[in-house]
Amino acid sequence: MNSLQKMLLLFVAVLLSASTVSGQNHENLVSYSAEEEGPSIVVIKWEVKDTDIISDYVLQKSLTGNNSDYHNFNIRCVRAGRSYRCEDVVYKGSSDETAAIGNVFYRLNVTHNDGTSHIYFQESATYTTSAVRRTWGSIKSMFQ
Repeated sequence: MNSLQKMLLLFVAVLLSASTVSGQNHENLVSYSAEEEGPSIVVIKWEVKDTDIISDYVLQKSLTGNNSDYHNFNIRCVRAGRSYRCEDVVYKGSSDETAAIGNVFYRLNVTHNDGTSHIYFQESATYTTSAVRRTWGSIKSMFQ
């Protein structure tokens, strides 16, 4: 086997191991989902095994799914025991259409009591915006 073949096999092995690691979720996570629940509304749910180890969490959002594009955003989340439920109102991108279909990406960044930070999951959802055009109030609310 020549050196080029060895390098290629090594490269493929590294890619496979990297994709396996990035596809894993945190051991404290029981389940999660992000699904459209009506026009312009995406519901993000997750359940954990132990809430006592969690000191804080931030749900982050991206329209591209690239790691550098995720940002924190204000969203109302409700906790019931070990389960969490958040609703995100999704706005269409800039276009002349009155309705649009797109993807939005979410990830959950959790801080444990020991100060360590963990990405519990990354998930995407497909959404359909309503046919109502944006108003200035809805544009301002996107940035709150």
